[in-house]
Amino acid sequence: MEVCVDMKNILLALATSWASFAHAETPEIMELTFEQRIADCENLWFAAREEEDMLVLGFVYVDPEAGFTYEHYGELVLSEGVFQAVPSDRQGTTRVIHRIGVNVPATCLTDAQATALGLPSSPESMASYKDHRPVGEHHERWAHHANRIGASAIALEHVSKASATGTTSTSLTFEHAVALNGLGQFEETVTLLEPIVASEDATGDLIAELAHAKQELGDLPRAIKLYEQAIRHRKGGYSERRSAFALRIASIHEELGNTRQHDAWMRRAERLDGNR
Repeated sequence: MEVCVDMKNILLALATSWASFAHAETPEIMELTFEQRIADCENLWFAAREEEDMLVLGFVYVDPEAGFTYEHYGELVLSEGVFQAVPSDRQGTTRVIHRIGVNVPATCLTDAQATALGLPSSPESMASYKDHRPVGEHHERWAHHANRIGASAIALEHVSKASATGTTSTSLTFEHAVALNGLGQFEETVTLLEPIVASEDATGDLIAELAHAKQELGDLPRAIKLYEQAIRHRKGGYSERRSAFALRIASIHEELGNTRQHDAWMRRAERLDGNR
C-alpha cells in the first residue's frame, strides 16, 4: 500500500522533556515543525499529518526488496498539553504496513521521545528486514529505494558509500545520475554520463537521464536526439519507458511550438505503450 498524505508544516505544542512529561505538573512547551522528510526517519518512529486533525504514528524502515515502508502504530494525540501514543484498533492483532511512495514531510522522534510515549525501540518485526548483501551492493540498493520516492540527497549519499567500497556497475551509475538530476545538478549529470553514452556501456536509461539533464539545461535539440537514441536502444515491442521517452520528445516540440512534431510524437508514444 502507498502512503497518500497531504502534509503542511505546522507548529505543535510539545513537552520539552519527553522523558519526564508524564510526571511534570506544568510541562514546558516548545515548537515542533515538520521540516524533516519521511526518508530521514529510517529505523525511527515518526509522526506525520495525515488529515487536518490527525497525526499518524508509525515506524519507518526499508524492506530490502520493496523499499521504504512504515509500520502503522496509531495516532499521536495531544491531551492536556502533552502528546500520547494512541494505538489503532488493529494493534496486537494485525500488522499494518504502508509502502511509501513520496518523500513527504514528517517529524522523526528521538529515542527519548519514543520511550516517553511507551513505544519500543523498534517493532519486533524489524528483525526480518536485515539486508545481507555486501556493503557496496547494500548501498546501491538503498540508493535505488531512495530515488524511487524522491529522496535524492539520501540516494546520493548511498551512491558515495557504495563507490567508496569499490563497487562499480551500470545500475549504480544510473542511480547516481537519477540522484543528481533530482537535486538539479544537471551539469554534473552531463559530466558523469557523456563519456558513458558515447561508449558501449550506454543503456537506454542512462541515455534518457542525460537527455533529461540536457533538456533542463536548455539544450533542446540535443535532448531530442538523446531521447530518440534511448528509444532505439531499448528495442522491443510495447514499452512504457520508450513511451515515456516519446512523451518527453513531444513535450519539447510543444515547448518549441512545433505542433506537427508534437502530435506525431504523441501518437508514437501511444503506439509504444500497449496499455493505452
